[in-house]
Amino acid sequence: MPRELRVRLTPALLAILAVATPAHAQRATEGVVAPFGDVAAGDHVDATEINPAGIGFGESFELSYAYVASGDRDHRGDGHALFLGLGALDPYHTSLGLQWLDPPGDQSTLPMKVTWAHALRLSPAVTMGFAWHTFHADDPGLLDDVSSFDFGVQLRPVRWVAFGATVTDFTAPSVTPRAPAGVTPDAIRLERGFGLGLAIRPGTERVTLGVQGSVLEDGDMATVGGRLVARLFGALALTARYEALDARDDPVHRVLIGLSDEGLAGVGLFGYAPDAGEDGGNTGIAVTGRLRSRAEETPTLFRRPTVVEVEVGDVAEYTTRGFFNPKPQAPFLSLLRTLRRLARHDEVDAVLLGFGDADLGWAQATEIRDAIALLRRAGKVVYAYVPVGDTRTYAVAAAADHVYTTHAGGLLLTGLHAELLHLGGLLEKLGIQAEFVTTGAYKSAPELFTRQDASPAATQVQNALMDDLYGRVVGHIAEGRGLSPEQVRTIIDAGPYTAQAAKEAGLVDGVVFYDEFEQIMKTAYGPRVRFTDARSLLDRREARWGVQPTIGVLYAVGNITDGESVANPFTGVASTGAQTFVRAVEQLRLDGDVAAVVLRIDSPGGSVTASDLMWRALTRLAKEKPLIVSMGDIAASGGYYVAAPGAEILASPETITGSIGVFTGKFELTGLYRALGVDKTQFTRGKRAALLSEAVPWTDDERQVVQKAMDALYDLFLERVAAGRPTLRKDQVEPLAGGRVWTGAQAQACGLVDRPAGLLTAIDLAAAQARVGDDEYTLRVFPAPSSAFGGLPTAPVHAIGALLGAPAAPPDWARALLAVPALRAAASLPLLQYPSGTALALLPFAPTPR
Repeated sequence: MPRELRVRLTPALLAILAVATPAHAQRATEGVVAPFGDVAAGDHVDATEINPAGIGFGESFELSYAYVASGDRDHRGDGHALFLGLGALDPYHTSLGLQWLDPPGDQSTLPMKVTWAHALRLSPAVTMGFAWHTFHADDPGLLDDVSSFDFGVQLRPVRWVAFGATVTDFTAPSVTPRAPAGVTPDAIRLERGFGLGLAIRPGTERVTLGVQGSVLEDGDMATVGGRLVARLFGALALTARYEALDARDDPVHRVLIGLSDEGLAGVGLFGYAPDAGEDGGNTGIAVTGRLRSRAEETPTLFRRPTVVEVEVGDVAEYTTRGFFNPKPQAPFLSLLRTLRRLARHDEVDAVLLGFGDADLGWAQATEIRDAIALLRRAGKVVYAYVPVGDTRTYAVAAAADHVYTTHAGGLLLTGLHAELLHLGGLLEKLGIQAEFVTTGAYKSAPELFTRQDASPAATQVQNALMDDLYGRVVGHIAEGRGLSPEQVRTIIDAGPYTAQAAKEAGLVDGVVFYDEFEQIMKTAYGPRVRFTDARSLLDRREARWGVQPTIGVLYAVGNITDGESVANPFTGVASTGAQTFVRAVEQLRLDGDVAAVVLRIDSPGGSVTASDLMWRALTRLAKEKPLIVSMGDIAASGGYYVAAPGAEILASPETITGSIGVFTGKFELTGLYRALGVDKTQFTRGKRAALLSEAVPWTDDERQVVQKAMDALYDLFLERVAAGRPTLRKDQVEPLAGGRVWTGAQAQACGLVDRPAGLLTAIDLAAAQARVGDDEYTLRVFPAPSSAFGGLPTAPVHAIGALLGAPAAPPDWARALLAVPALRAAASLPLLQYPSGTALALLPFAPTPR
């Protein structure tokens, strides 16, 4: 080779050497030093640079900025870094990073490193991710327009241990060194890097210790290091990081230590030495700032009296949310858990409950009363604000320390009222004959269509329920307001009350506008009192690692039907379909992460066939995992049928349950057809082919056959109950059946219910039976929605059935009819939501009195 060519190549060779041996053993593609970076435990948006899998454990929103300056021109890692992380499509997360690098040497402008990372959380313990990097600079450089890819995985198998692994520069990109004019140097391939990390928490989430190491593909460069994060007090944390980079016996000791705020919006300040072992080496600083949607729960350093506002609004037992991808939600359970967490929260002094237009059931009212009692036992002062309250709402609010209403409000405290609707006379005038058979004198659901007034049996049951419920309402108000039961009865008989009259009667403690609570709280707790809502206080990220056991909360709400669960968009009526329900039970049975199941029932019953299929699935589940039943406002007839396999049945004293019995029937319309001039000529093959026809009345023989079938199903119902109630034999169940309806308290007294308790107690009991510690589990709501849209099954009265089952928007005439309260109520009658001849185990009346 000519000497002059060798001289001209010398700068190129030096440049190549600079790439092959990064400055002081650092990767050429390395970005700004990340104070919070950790291969195994990093789950902030900073993980974009260190291990992209970590962003899969991050929050729905996070913005992070870091500035690192050492003043040492021989080391990489200085510069500015800005990262944005988004997780709205959880479990998929993505992040975007912009880094202005200050690399070794002199450059007139800072090169930019752009990163786009993606991560998918495969389970609560595993996430995988990859990141794409590209470099740009105004001055041509080694990395200008170079792209590289990193891959990573994080694993958190248990609460105290986490693992991580990365592959950096996976595609081994090639770079072309700068060279003198006329010289074309060979491209240099950057070596892949392989990293491993281990993090442990020594018995507490407040301390994380990590070790990590990496090596280039050719083994030429190795890095080992460690990281410590210790939560000191409040949101203040100490972070220390050490790395030993060793390439060709030229060790570099990088040290970073400082303090950071781990709250929703926090800053950090760190001392930084890019080479602590270098004599006279430069030291620098690192400054960080972070903003995120959620942070780990931390005690406040300078505590202020705190009042938490909670709206008692949406109390639906089960609903679905989301248009294209609907997910199950349990608003009432969320409310109960919120109140419990507030009771356990050390920084809460008072809770202000706002009672709006929540349509509480009687059992729900009792569970909220119990939650209020828990708050008061924990030393929290409870304020109830009731702009307008009926008897049921006031019975709940009276459990608070203080009750307020507004000036134009008041209390509709007038007692209890219930109605039994009978359409027998109307159907007779229309020429419609309701043909039904039942089992038991108290199975009075068909009386809606067969009688013109209430039967003695139905009257007896209704009065017994009213007496029990009214006595409890009186007792609740008397206990809450320090009155005698006789005084409360007198007050109720004098209702309703305007706001001022309610205050004079001692039913409320004040009449105020809502904004006046600010001054009330300042008077009670001082001028430094702060107001916050429950979500802002409690919505914190989970600090624990690992896969926690799951307690499944399985809902059976609305009418029990064959097929899939659906919700009608016009009437608001929902149903639990056996296919959807059984599928969810099998999922719970087979899922190894599910330790126990709570079955929450808020259903008046429905199809016997569907109920038996659900019973079978629950029986199989109960043989493998603890199954606890929690009854809501109603768990009657078919609702009790599916409760039978539970190891324990819990119900509030005000729950409506029992109604063990079955019936079926059809509407015979020949009289109506005749009046309308309609003829339906029958053609049959087989003696009983027209058994379910609405145009042919039952013969005596057919009625006997149908009755015999109902008796057989009733006998099966009794067997199912006896099999699930170890304290009751079949002959002991029969006197409690026959369609008789009980309150939860009455059902407990006769052995149909085990204890008076609500949903949270059922969850606690399920966890205990599964040997899962308190709050050491996650809750999951089942079943998953079967579809985003749906209608109800066709009804035997086809005009009403068209309204109930129409999948599209109803026509104008249908909307007009549904606007009439009486017709809307008729269209929502549970019995009308089943085809003729369906064997039903259904509550005989509207669930509970107002």
